[in-house]
Amino acid sequence: MPLDRHIQFAQLWLEQVRDHLADAAATSTPVPPEQLNIMSGKVAAGLQILAEAAGEAARTGPASAA
Repeated sequence: MPLDRHIQFAQLWLEQVRDHLADAAATSTPVPPEQLNIMSGKVAAGLQILAEAAGEAARTGPASAA
């Protein structure tokens, strides 16, 4: 899978977590531990993908990262 597709998934996962936590906070709804575990996995995976993309851009230069 191309790197830009991975970045799209990372952004989607991070946005899903943000939206879910914002909704829970706005409605004072508790988030069960299972959902927190799933969300933490999405955040970890998203950050790993973005870190890899940054490393790739550093190796190849900014022109090929665009």
